[in-house]
Amino acid sequence: MTKHTEFEQWLQSAADDLRPETVPEWSRESTFRHANVTQPLSWWQRPWLPVSAMAVSACALLLVMGQVQFSQTNDGFTVRFGDGVDPATIETLVEQRLADYQAEQKLQLANYASTLRKDFREDFRAELTTVNQQLVNYVLATSRDERQDDMADLIRYVNSQREDDQVYFANLLQQYSEDYVEPRQYPVYPASQVKE
Repeated sequence: MTKHTEFEQWLQSAADDLRPETVPEWSRESTFRHANVTQPLSWWQRPWLPVSAMAVSACALLLVMGQVQFSQTNDGFTVRFGDGVDPATIETLVEQRLADYQAEQKLQLANYASTLRKDFREDFRAELTTVNQQLVNYVLATSRDERQDDMADLIRYVNSQREDDQVYFANLLQQYSEDYVEPRQYPVYPASQVKE
């Protein structure tokens, strides 16, 4: 008990020696925390860490749901989605589709060429028929005009020949009639009887 009593005596003497003192001046604002003052957080407590973790988890979930496969080849890296299809199979399918497309294009081109030839023939025939008809009409028109001119010349020639023949035959008839039908005798008059 002596320790207990000694402690009490010491405590009492210290309380008796205590004198009131004035409070020193200090910065009270820096002592207390304010609502607008933020404490720097450690890197594991910062808000970007949970957001980035959530984004990485979403990407991983998307890669798993999309069945993404990464593989390395001699040409580089290959990323495949869905079921793992062999690149040779894809190449074969692409070549098959290209061959089908090429055959379809050839068929369409042949049909187009055939149709174009047919249309050209029909148009050419129609145009040739029209040109031939115009040529025939021109030849007939010019030949009619020429024949009319030739016929007019022939008729003029025949008429002039007829006139000449009529004059010739009239002269022959007159000569014949004078020589054979009515032989005329010319009276011989003496020169003294001729009246001047």
